[in-house]
Amino acid sequence: MNGSRWDGCTMNNYNYTKAAEIGYSASIENPDSIAIAGDHSPVRCHVRDFNTTEYKSTVVIEWDLVCERRALYSTTQAATQAGALVSSLVFGYFLDRFGRRPVILACVLLSLISCLASTVAPVFLFYVIMKSLGSCFLSGVYVGCFVQVMELSSQSQRSLMGTLFVMPWAFGYMLTPFIAYFIRPWRWLQAAYTLPILLLLPYFWLLPESPRWLISAGSPRKAAEVLSAAAKANGRVLPPKEALVVSLNAMIPLKIEKPTEKISHVIKSNMRHLFSLITDSDFRVKTLICYFCWFGVSMVYSGVSLNAEVMSVNLYIYVFLGGVIEVVSYLFLGLMLRYVGRKSLLVSVYLLCAITISVIAVLLAIFDQVSMGLIMFLSLSGKLAITAAFHLVYIYTAELFPTTHRSLAVGQCNVMARTGGIVSPYINDLLGAVISWGPSVLFSFVSLVAAGLALILPETKGTNLTEKGIKLRKSEIDTDTDENEALINRA
Repeated sequence: MNGSRWDGCTMNNYNYTKAAEIGYSASIENPDSIAIAGDHSPVRCHVRDFNTTEYKSTVVIEWDLVCERRALYSTTQAATQAGALVSSLVFGYFLDRFGRRPVILACVLLSLISCLASTVAPVFLFYVIMKSLGSCFLSGVYVGCFVQVMELSSQSQRSLMGTLFVMPWAFGYMLTPFIAYFIRPWRWLQAAYTLPILLLLPYFWLLPESPRWLISAGSPRKAAEVLSAAAKANGRVLPPKEALVVSLNAMIPLKIEKPTEKISHVIKSNMRHLFSLITDSDFRVKTLICYFCWFGVSMVYSGVSLNAEVMSVNLYIYVFLGGVIEVVSYLFLGLMLRYVGRKSLLVSVYLLCAITISVIAVLLAIFDQVSMGLIMFLSLSGKLAITAAFHLVYIYTAELFPTTHRSLAVGQCNVMARTGGIVSPYINDLLGAVISWGPSVLFSFVSLVAAGLALILPETKGTNLTEKGIKLRKSEIDTDTDENEALINRA
């Protein structure tokens, strides 16, 4: 106790042994009698007693992540975001260069190892490093599988498959509090959250390479094998293998860039591809727009979630309700994508989010007391809209860029999203401490700007995935891009 204010990090500089001898009342009436050297100033606690009523073993308790070490607790969250940010940049490039399948499989194995290692971390630094690596590799799996799903889906299936792909995320979101409720020790809880990665091990036998990537890499025979296997599983009929290879060969770029022996040429080529989304005039404008849309949607999504203090329920119920909102949002998105274009839908959900959050800002700025029911309704409406926008930018971005740059685009946009997620807590904590309605104003403004920029993007509904730089060969058959697209879709 420091003066009249309770403080869990400091204590008065008293002789507490003497205080126990003379009694509580005497100590309160005459504090000078127990003060050490007459000094009443607070000092740092030498020993802490944690409340273990609900949690007997946590990262905070084990490594004393409170008081002057509280910043280290925030580091665990920042490290996770940083790992995902690095993954978005690095693996987006790797997926385009080396193929979807090998990168996904490598990330599955490495994520399992790093996440299991975090459960037996002997020191805090090792734990943070393993958490960061686990987040990095799991993000690589997510981005790789998303691109794979988009490329294996026909034009008519992409909206449905894009929605179904993210549904397990929402169900996992809802399941998380149930696991945490029954498994309290943090090491066992971390192990329980890691075990589902084992479900990805069959990928080593079942996951095919993307036929689109194989074609763009100049391997039509391997692409034909993947398509033939898919057609057989789906009960479809494709042309004979050699005719299929000839047809796919017509989609190969006329010149496939091969690595040269000189390492300087290889580095130069790789760096040119890494920055091609900005340097290529065909990509530059829509890339910059996508960067802002991803940054904004992540910042607002995290901000709305972290700032939703109106749900006066326990942590487990709050997280579960967050998962329910995710499911509703994805179902809404899947339904609307069948009838509404990507651009108009993205603009609409951004505007809905901007309106609901700005209404909250106005209410907080004008009225001292606001109905909690009204604030909750507006907050959930905003979260519903921004959650839909978050997944829609994934689908939209994958359709805006060609096969040779698709993973790179999604990966770099993910970097911007992670940056927005890192910034968001500071907006809530710092700006919110000065002006309570300030974060809501900023979030609504960013949503409004994103809606305006999205209007510039082209519509992709009903179009085939683009294949920039792929020119047809006039070989043994005469074909065109739409016919080749139809051939892949038939499988």
